[in-house]
Amino acid sequence: MIGVACDPLNAYRDSLRERFAELTRQKFRDLLGKSGLDTRANRKLVSDVRALEGRISEESKKYAYFLIPCLLFFAGGVGCAVYAYCAKLQSGALAGAVIGCMALLIFGVVAAVKAFELYGLIGKLKKQKAKKIDEAYRQMSPLNTLYTWDIPVRLIEKAFPDIKFDPYVTDERLADLTRFFGWDDSFNAGKSVLFAQSGLVNANPFIFGEFMQTSWGEKTYVGRKTITWLESTVGPDGKRRTVSRIQTLSASVTKPCPVYTKEKILIYGNSAAPNLNFSRCPSGLANAEDGFFTNLKKRNVLRDLQKYSENLDDDSNFTLMANHEFETLFHAKDRDNEVEFRLLFTSLAQEQMLNLMKDDCIGYGDDFSFIKRGKINVLCSKHLSDTPLTTDPSIFHDWDFDNAHLKFRNINEDYFKNIYFSLAPLLAIPLYQQTGTYKDCGLDGAPGASSFWEHEAIANHYGDEYFKHPSCITKNILKTKLVSRHGNYAKICVTASGFKGEKHVDYETVLGRDGRYHKVPVEWIEYLPVERNTYMLIGENAERSDCYGMQHSVCRRNIYAYI
Repeated sequence: MIGVACDPLNAYRDSLRERFAELTRQKFRDLLGKSGLDTRANRKLVSDVRALEGRISEESKKYAYFLIPCLLFFAGGVGCAVYAYCAKLQSGALAGAVIGCMALLIFGVVAAVKAFELYGLIGKLKKQKAKKIDEAYRQMSPLNTLYTWDIPVRLIEKAFPDIKFDPYVTDERLADLTRFFGWDDSFNAGKSVLFAQSGLVNANPFIFGEFMQTSWGEKTYVGRKTITWLESTVGPDGKRRTVSRIQTLSASVTKPCPVYTKEKILIYGNSAAPNLNFSRCPSGLANAEDGFFTNLKKRNVLRDLQKYSENLDDDSNFTLMANHEFETLFHAKDRDNEVEFRLLFTSLAQEQMLNLMKDDCIGYGDDFSFIKRGKINVLCSKHLSDTPLTTDPSIFHDWDFDNAHLKFRNINEDYFKNIYFSLAPLLAIPLYQQTGTYKDCGLDGAPGASSFWEHEAIANHYGDEYFKHPSCITKNILKTKLVSRHGNYAKICVTASGFKGEKHVDYETVLGRDGRYHKVPVEWIEYLPVERNTYMLIGENAERSDCYGMQHSVCRRNIYAYI
């Protein structure tokens, strides 16, 4: 059922935020009830750990108090003895020096003994602390094992029924994005999927994706060489003498090196305004404080838009809308279909988009880029880039019940806020909510076959150390290819592409202060591509327990895999 359009900012503030918080609290109560955890026993154990931490802190301070005087006394005693020996003191003075040396050394020994005792005590206390923490983890194990990958997304679905998440990214989801909406999967060329989460919002598909890619940058290497020479000079007495000079020469070379970057994006398909293309980036004006310079920048932006709108000499059909504030802040200057742009951004859509961009208390303000290419919309934002997309159950694990409770609430509530406000620019457009052009596939019953997006995410969840070439010294771009499929099982080939390093030495000519040119060696590394293929077996719609006992196995949502 297609949801009714409403202001996404007000909806979050007035109902969704508190509804999600209550669902999160209830979910934790349910998990706690199933676990049978003795919270009193855990709190007692945690209290013991905190007491040990306090003792360790106190004893560490005492240890420092004795260790420093110990070192000073020993240094003073040795210094006094050396002074007495070098100064060749007379018998009376020497006796006093010896007594002083002995006193300092005795104080040093006493301080050292005490410091040694405290060091041993601190070690014992740390072992007691580690033992109690291990015991606390065992206490919390019944609760920790109940956490699953889908907890955050299922809570979001209950709080915000307009959104449905897939168990994993399927071939069908990607194929339909391509067939119905024109998604070009060549986007993934040279990229590796680190994480992906797909689903539907108001009967239209979306995918949150995190990718890693490589490009060529530059690295500067520095080499040094020390030179010496003899130089004739005239001293203060007017006599000529020969002195030795020394200088360290440095040189640098700049060579290519691979650079690895990550990005997170939201891909969304909607058939509304199918011929419209535009892009916009945060202007920095929406959340700027009102003042002379901010208003001046806004007036300059608006004046440029007015001139662009009035220019009839170019091929652009850009026509300035009546809402100048929206035009200034949204600034979709490169739009290529005025009729469909106005169809999409009605007065209500403009108002809701402005509310979203100008707010910096409830949401994140204008921190998003928005690109529309026909039926495909791509959004990225600062807060999405700063958000861990993974819902690995281990993020909830803890040995302290109260801390686990707080962590569970904070992680889930932050996850919902980040996901919701990543979608909010789309939710602010009523036509997008009123247009449901996509069939609800893969949500009833078992989902279909997992896609290469999911396979790459699983491989990266393993870590590239399992796949990389033995000579590789860099990160790896992991790409996958389906080899064969039998029922719910698939054999996947994982290709790890990285670089090995070959050392070289360049000799750079540098002029020294001796008036001669010298060859300074600079070592640098040449990065050469290497690849390795590894096979991975995955099983879909598996129970979490199916992973246990497997060598090099991982569970991720409804999929398990092993090498």
